[in-house]
Amino acid sequence: MAEQERFLLHQETLPEQLLAEKQLSLSAMPVLTASQLIGLYICEENRRANEYDFKKALDLLEYIDEEEDVNINDLKLEILCKALQRDNWSSSDGKDDPIEVSKDSIFVKILQKLLKDGIQLSEYLPEVKELLQADQLGSLKSNPYFEFVLKANYEYYVRGQM
Repeated sequence: MAEQERFLLHQETLPEQLLAEKQLSLSAMPVLTASQLIGLYICEENRRANEYDFKKALDLLEYIDEEEDVNINDLKLEILCKALQRDNWSSSDGKDDPIEVSKDSIFVKILQKLLKDGIQLSEYLPEVKELLQADQLGSLKSNPYFEFVLKANYEYYVRGQM
């Protein structure tokens, strides 16, 4: 029962701005599937999405069951790509350290939350190469600065945990 309540809480805590934009009402809304909730948390219309929204989307992956025709790893990749697209990866603002430059990014804050939850990043995250080749990254795929910063953060957080 507690697990079902936790799942429903994800729907009840959808951002008000997003509900208004999508013309949805919590009181009139049917219970959504985990995939539908993930889609709402990471969609473009959720303009104020932060690390908490993306972490909720990642948490919802555990509620996807076999009946849903969804590849969990593909969905995880999509969530991470959408999180990466929320930040500006165009310049270093005069800072040389890629870890320092990206410390306020949604992606890094998600990594920190996963670490805090005791998640083994090397097992949880896709390979950095897989992430860099993901079509969902859009124009970031061809951004050498972004690639440098992402690889540095993988090295720092994933390897640092080993």
